[in-house]
Amino acid sequence: MVLKRKRKREYYKEFKIVHGVFDEHTMLVLYKLLNKDRISVESLIKEGKESVILSGKTNEGDWVAIKVYRTEACDFKSMWKYLIGDPRFKRIKKKRRSVVNLWCQREFKNLKIAETGGVSCPKPYDYSENILITSFIGDGKEFGPMLIKIVPKNLKEVYKEVLDNFRRLINAGLVHGDLSAYNILFWDKVYFIDFSHGVVIKSPIALDLLKKDVKNVNSYFSKLGIQTDNEKLYKELEQAVKEKVIE
Repeated sequence: MVLKRKRKREYYKEFKIVHGVFDEHTMLVLYKLLNKDRISVESLIKEGKESVILSGKTNEGDWVAIKVYRTEACDFKSMWKYLIGDPRFKRIKKKRRSVVNLWCQREFKNLKIAETGGVSCPKPYDYSENILITSFIGDGKEFGPMLIKIVPKNLKEVYKEVLDNFRRLINAGLVHGDLSAYNILFWDKVYFIDFSHGVVIKSPIALDLLKKDVKNVNSYFSKLGIQTDNEKLYKELEQAVKEKVIE
């Protein structure tokens, strides 16, 4: 789609915060999605190699996070390996933009599963191609801190809260796949984030990823003096996975 010259100038002016960060196609997708959901861009929160995160506001004044996957810089080969093993996606085109778009869709689907299962996570609002919109966990200017960067006062209760959400996620039929103190925020409570690596429990790699998640989560808490047991926790969650698969 080609915009008229005048409209194009207005369109770039409205998105001066991100002009130069994204390619023109992504800018157009962003423009359409935000118009559809009546969201205004507020600021650039984080600019990484594989994605950029913006803050935005709805007409009702709620803060949202706008995650934009970079189509040229993403780990295309890694994404492809995860997608072809996901039973929810068939006939995946081995084209960079198609894979990145499915990756974004996958994170949206995973967040939906987690939210429905009662997991404390960002609320998924909408997505289009390589752009995902969720609720903002923080004050709108910055995200709540990652667990890796803080030591909560009530550490035992926080660990219990993390395990409760871990169990809810499994019960919902999903393994996070990349869970660690880097992907858990602590704001008013614990929040699991970054669900793009999540797999349904029927996936052939679900148990391998679960074992990694258990190890990474327990590593953080054990270093802070909390008694943990990788084998016991893994066996409990593994049994829950097997029971869900049978259902």
